[in-house]
Amino acid sequence: MKSVGIIPARYASSRFEGKPLVNLLGKPMVQHVYESACRAKTLDEVIVATDDRRIYDAVKQFGGNVQMTGDCATGTERVAVVAERLTCDIVANIQGDEPLLEPVQIDMMLQPFIDRPDVQVCTLKQRVETDKDYRDVNVVKVVTNLQDDALYFSRASMPGKIPQTELHRFPVYRHVGLYAYRREQLLAFTKWDSTPYELAEGLEQLRFLEHGVPIHVVETDIPLIGVDVPADLERVKQILEAS
Repeated sequence: MKSVGIIPARYASSRFEGKPLVNLLGKPMVQHVYESACRAKTLDEVIVATDDRRIYDAVKQFGGNVQMTGDCATGTERVAVVAERLTCDIVANIQGDEPLLEPVQIDMMLQPFIDRPDVQVCTLKQRVETDKDYRDVNVVKVVTNLQDDALYFSRASMPGKIPQTELHRFPVYRHVGLYAYRREQLLAFTKWDSTPYELAEGLEQLRFLEHGVPIHVVETDIPLIGVDVPADLERVKQILEAS
């Protein structure tokens, strides 16, 4: 089974233009992600997928593997463009703004494909510890069944309305936005139209569930901090410097 990690990276971001190339302890942020992904034991190859020549040149400069794509509406579409050119079994979609990503998290996400031939899509979840995160619409929540397959993803507080003092008693999880797919399932996904709940929640992974494709969810206790806006950089720098 051949597994490839693909890092979608675009320059034009409305909230943080040029984010993949921002300097983070002497390296562009995309290099931190690339090097972490290359240390994953389950990946045979890592590729940056971009539509911007500046990112392409930067990846080439640090010796990375990179491919150009055309304009893509989403990171998933960009990953699929590169995946369609490849001969592989599993594709990992690795976010380029997660410089604190640990290689073991990629390995955890790919292990179910080795253990269970029926797994089509896999992602990660992390326990919600605070009432603030539980109620924050920017923190995507996921509920799973007893086999750890996703029942639903939502920006709403779920499950139910849990009092702050009772939060520790219930299995409340945030979704960690890394994915792995069987290649053919990813390519099928990008050919489907958007679905009603996907549009209502603004969460494209619901397209899989609405088409009856299970998403297996693995728990991780390793914190991930995505760099969404420039203000996130300082916190990430402090963590990297301390590690």
